[in-house]
Amino acid sequence: MNKPDTPALPATPAKSTTPPRADLSNWGLLRMFHFIADSGSITAAARRLSVSQPSVSAALQRLEGQIGQRLINRSSREFVLTPPGQVLFAETTRMFRAAARAEALLAQQTSGLTGQVQVQTVTGGRSLVFDETLRLMHQRHPGVSFRIDIATSRQIIRNVVDRVVPFGICLMQRPYSELDCHLILRAEYGIFCGREHPLWGRRDVALDDLRHTPFIDFACSTEGSVPEPYLILRTATGLGENTVGTSPDIAEIIRMISVGLGVGILPLPAAAPAVQAGTLWRLAAGKVTLEADLYLVTNPAARLTETQRAFLTTFQEALARADPDSIVQNGGASAVPDL
Repeated sequence: MNKPDTPALPATPAKSTTPPRADLSNWGLLRMFHFIADSGSITAAARRLSVSQPSVSAALQRLEGQIGQRLINRSSREFVLTPPGQVLFAETTRMFRAAARAEALLAQQTSGLTGQVQVQTVTGGRSLVFDETLRLMHQRHPGVSFRIDIATSRQIIRNVVDRVVPFGICLMQRPYSELDCHLILRAEYGIFCGREHPLWGRRDVALDDLRHTPFIDFACSTEGSVPEPYLILRTATGLGENTVGTSPDIAEIIRMISVGLGVGILPLPAAAPAVQAGTLWRLAAGKVTLEADLYLVTNPAARLTETQRAFLTTFQEALARADPDSIVQNGGASAVPDL
């Protein structure tokens, strides 16, 4: 007698051996990797991108984590692309060439938009987002011209509020309630001295040691009583009681500090070249944290022209696409505290 067939148990699905798909959706990380590979070092890439070295290293680590593969073998003696890194670099090179061709083609398609965009900014208030906005505007609307004027943060805020200018780039401790304020850079500052200064090379300097030290000040920081960022930075440290040199120009401030006239507060990006050249020394590093925020401000009540609206739209696009590390950092782009 035949036994009835026993129903076969369903087979256990075999575990997939296909590796997870690499996530290459972050164009900012791909761009950072391309500059690292093309420059041959993280330091050189940071310099070309005007961002901090830790930001570049962190971006590379994030990309390797998303891909699940090491892209660069790096040590104190070695910087070599791995096979996956070579493949990715070849592809990012093609991407950049394609983007360059697209930009050239788009530049030929004149938009017909004309007029002038006026922006008031603090001296040295450089931001990668603002740079990208200018680049895109020129490519898309070559008939548009620009006027960029220098003013203090206090003057810029007043002029935007009064609708004298449509756009301003200024330093503020917090957003101004009457304006639309877009953070484009949070920069860190430090206290520096020159090679001839008695405190040169010392790592044990405390803030109290600096309070009565001869100080190099920004000339405009003594104007008015508005508690703007640089005034707050100076007041918080107790510096400025013995001012021996002033200038509204960042290069002259660095010059006076470098030759030993006194100490001064500088944004880390602006001081970085002189630090690398061995003419500036950062005092109380790690003991004093000084930050100030750079904003692009507009007046929501202002009636913008078509050209000005195009600029604002382009800025918002550049801001949305920006790597957060290029905005909140400690050494990428400089914002000189000309208040």
